[in-house]
Amino acid sequence: MPRVPVTTTAFAGFPREAIDFLRDLEAHNDRDWFKANRARYDEYLVEPARALAEDLPDLGSPHLFRPWNDTRFRPGPPLKEHLGLAIGYGGAGGYYVDLSLDGLLVAAGLHAPSPDQLDRLRRAIDDDSAARSLARAVARARKAGLELNEPELVRGPRGYPADHPRMDLLRRRRLVVFQRHPLRAWLHRPEAGVRIRQQLDAATPLVRWLRERVGPAQTRR
Repeated sequence: MPRVPVTTTAFAGFPREAIDFLRDLEAHNDRDWFKANRARYDEYLVEPARALAEDLPDLGSPHLFRPWNDTRFRPGPPLKEHLGLAIGYGGAGGYYVDLSLDGLLVAAGLHAPSPDQLDRLRRAIDDDSAARSLARAVARARKAGLELNEPELVRGPRGYPADHPRMDLLRRRRLVVFQRHPLRAWLHRPEAGVRIRQQLDAATPLVRWLRERVGPAQTRR
């Protein structure tokens, strides 16, 4: 991957100790271990993520997800083995950055629409003018290395002809562009913030389209 220019930012990259912590967490995923190592989590993961959010104020309000899994309704390990940062999800669509042993995930779009949002999304896809601006937004994101999520439905939704020219889009229950970067040395340098910023900027036309054409949820999911 070519090197990119670096500007002065609050975010200096995730330290190598962040990856060491995630490896240890995978090997010792229990509450007592985490409580004894909470300071490492805060220093090596939470503080860099907050610095990253500080560099992205124009994208919206940040939200760091809590480390605990809710095991009351879904069995699994008590702790999330990743750090997730969401930005600008007050309306329809936003941005997301996730660090785990699987790599650095950079994503944007509408991940879990409510029923009324999904209905408006499909109506916008059905509209020729709106669909053209959507195609331009997706093309810009793809040019920056982001890919569009795969369709979730085998068949199209009710009310739309099977030969609809945008059936591939109509078969999606969410609209997200993303790239998962492998763990590389640039993640530990300020260059990481530049790369993240470039991809989130490239996804901004899609987020703007979602906010204008879909809007916030009006019903509960």
